[in-house]
Amino acid sequence: MKKIFFLLTLAFSIHSCNQAVEKPENQVGHVEMNDAKSAAMDAFNDAYLSNDFSGQNEIFSENAVAYANGVEVSPAEMMQSFLDGRNFYDDIKNLDRTTVTVHYDDGRIYTNSWFKWEGVSKSSGKLVDSPVHSYFLWEGDKVTKVGFIFDSHDYVTNMGVVEDTESPSED
Repeated sequence: MKKIFFLLTLAFSIHSCNQAVEKPENQVGHVEMNDAKSAAMDAFNDAYLSNDFSGQNEIFSENAVAYANGVEVSPAEMMQSFLDGRNFYDDIKNLDRTTVTVHYDDGRIYTNSWFKWEGVSKSSGKLVDSPVHSYFLWEGDKVTKVGFIFDSHDYVTNMGVVEDTESPSED
């Protein structure tokens, strides 16, 4: 009986090894680090840290779309919004950044970056941080879609109130 069980197990194992494994769609591709597309995304993030996005519009296609936490805007509007946020924060950093470019076998190319955003609120003095995931979808050498996903709760909460210097006077 043990021999029969052993032979059946062995036969099943051999048969299983010969079966083709079906891969889910888009599972196959390769990952690059330190490539030109990853360098472009790192340069984009560095431009933000330098408070100067000049020249960054060049990486986007004419009809590129940007998403910041799911809100669709143009890349120019996204960059301006990021720069406007600097009015509320000092000592901004991207910590532990990792950037990779993924080439899928279906031809899609994404560059992804992960880091911890950190800044000191000008109004509360609190150190605020949030994990960030960002991506660029490439078509050739141009980005057609860009997205940044982050937890904005503490970021918005610690912005404080911008004082209105032109309040109507009470007469």
